[in-house]
Amino acid sequence: MTKHLSESERRAQILRSAREVFIEKGYVNCRVEDIAKRAGLSKGAVYFYFASKREVFLSLIREEHENTYSFLDKANEDHRPAAEKLIDLGRKYVNYFAGLNTPPRFFLMMAEQSIRDDEIREEVQAVHQRFVDAAARIYAQGVAEGSFRPLDPIAVATLLKSLIDGFAGQAAIGRRPSPELLLTDGVKFLLHGIAVRPDEKP
Repeated sequence: MTKHLSESERRAQILRSAREVFIEKGYVNCRVEDIAKRAGLSKGAVYFYFASKREVFLSLIREEHENTYSFLDKANEDHRPAAEKLIDLGRKYVNYFAGLNTPPRFFLMMAEQSIRDDEIREEVQAVHQRFVDAAARIYAQGVAEGSFRPLDPIAVATLLKSLIDGFAGQAAIGRRPSPELLLTDGVKFLLHGIAVRPDEKP
């Protein structure tokens, strides 16, 4: 007998199973029947919560990003100087990808499927823009405080998003980021670049 779960618990159960099946079979070969079997449910039970396989996939995309976007939500509510917030944000992302129990392979699946599916691509792009807009606000704060150079906040935020995506992609293939390296020299590079400043020359 299937254990009685609340609606939110049942949705979470289906999504956990769907993530596993999508990674194993790929989006095209995955069927709703496969998801239901993995979850120990009937196909009708899955359709009760999700109208289609695409809706399941889109829900997983939103879940994937909500896990990490909470870092930005907290940063936007933080009243510390922007430089401190940016370093803390980087630390949270690095530690997140370094500490995952399993590689974030679904991240690569999102990018792959967005090439083929307009609706999925729009969802992935919307989440990307959400991050860029939030990070740009932090950078603009730093410019106003005089701690960051007056560069275009969107350009800087887009570069930061690319770094985060790179961490996720590397972690997905088993190359976990090193907090020890990235939170020392990596942070120095982010804040000061690679050019030798006049005051540093021998």
